[in-house]
Amino acid sequence: MGGIIGIKNHRNAAAFAQIGLFSLQHRGQESCGIASYDTKNRLFTLHRGSGLVMSAFSAEILATLKGDSAIGHVRHPTSGVKSGIYDAQPFTFNTSLGEIAIALSGNIINTKSILAQMRKKGAILQHSSETEFIIHLIAHENKPLEAALKKTLPQIEGGFAAVMISGGKLIAFRDPHGIRPLVLGKIEGAYIVASETSAMEALGGEYIRDIKPAEVIIVENGKIKSFFYTKAGKLQNCIFEQIYMSRPDSVIRAQSVADSRMEMGRRLAGQMQNIKADFVMPVPDSGVFAAMGFAQKANLPFEMGLIRNHYMGRALIKNAQTVRETSVKLKLLPINDIIEDKKIILIDDSIVRGTTSKKIIKLLRANGAKKVHFACTCPPIISPCFYGINMHTKQELIAANYAREQIRKEIGANSVTFLTVKNAREACGGKTGAQGFCFSCLSGKYIYKISKETRQGK
Repeated sequence: MGGIIGIKNHRNAAAFAQIGLFSLQHRGQESCGIASYDTKNRLFTLHRGSGLVMSAFSAEILATLKGDSAIGHVRHPTSGVKSGIYDAQPFTFNTSLGEIAIALSGNIINTKSILAQMRKKGAILQHSSETEFIIHLIAHENKPLEAALKKTLPQIEGGFAAVMISGGKLIAFRDPHGIRPLVLGKIEGAYIVASETSAMEALGGEYIRDIKPAEVIIVENGKIKSFFYTKAGKLQNCIFEQIYMSRPDSVIRAQSVADSRMEMGRRLAGQMQNIKADFVMPVPDSGVFAAMGFAQKANLPFEMGLIRNHYMGRALIKNAQTVRETSVKLKLLPINDIIEDKKIILIDDSIVRGTTSKKIIKLLRANGAKKVHFACTCPPIISPCFYGINMHTKQELIAANYAREQIRKEIGANSVTFLTVKNAREACGGKTGAQGFCFSCLSGKYIYKISKETRQGK
């Protein structure tokens, strides 16, 4: 989780980075930051803050972030990472290559071995985030930046995408399997890299292409240079991007996320032909398009019986279980006249811990719902994610510990239906066909070997 943006060769680079980050706010709400670089004066300026982008960056602060280059980050801590403003990104470092700024989205899984290697060399670490490791590894190579990246990046395992500024260069790179997203675009002669196409759309920019797995791009003097730091592995995009994480207006695999979710809903309807209901209702907001697709396929009315308080953040990315549970009460507001005495098919993007689903169904029943049939566009999540999604241990995953009937009883639904893996894969394949996805959280089979320490969150 987390979102990144980088802009090169624009007079309003920092302001554009802020707008881009605002459009990526759904990817992380704990902290945010922007580092700008004035190429003419060779000067970095950095501001980081807790909370939301629009709160952290006033007009006065933006005015101090001068330069034609900027990178930005919205953060949510991933598996085993502590919270704190000291881990808000971007980070800046003084190295033998000059000052470097970096921001990373995702998770590096072989941190323990890298950390041991660096400590032997006397490294002094300032952050608990593994993003810092990359710069230490680069600095220890004592080589020009491009050569150091080619030597360093193959040592890193996990799902990640990153942006950097070094001198007059904007650099971006992606993990060898393309687990975490990263796209390239252009606006007014400036180049943009970002976690999602929605960030470019917000700026009025033009999407060019996805940055490829294992690819490094360097933007300098208005031109792009590209190379691969290792052989790209099998393409395995995180399917949770389309199920939950990405904005509906973002484009993945040549189709909008909204289209993918509508198709998931249609396929769910095909799996639930024998269930009778008065209408289909989403859990807002990520269940809306799936519920629309379901309603179309099933020829049922679509109703909004729950209204979302948009001043609340996303429940999955809250950092403590008690905060997640409390936020549900404030976030979703029932409309009694729609719900009372009705048989409802309730569509949500996923069920992770089960606590949110249980509270929503209890809320519907308290407002007079006669029956609640719960349906998920995500297949059962049976294993933690170590590549950047906030699912840390198997013990907290309801589908890893309960059978279907037990889940139904636990959350208080009349029935529970999960989209099949086959239907999820085909719905998310897009116009380019059903290429590879990362299904680690759905299968328990990981792209990289996961150490015991990583599994235990150490």
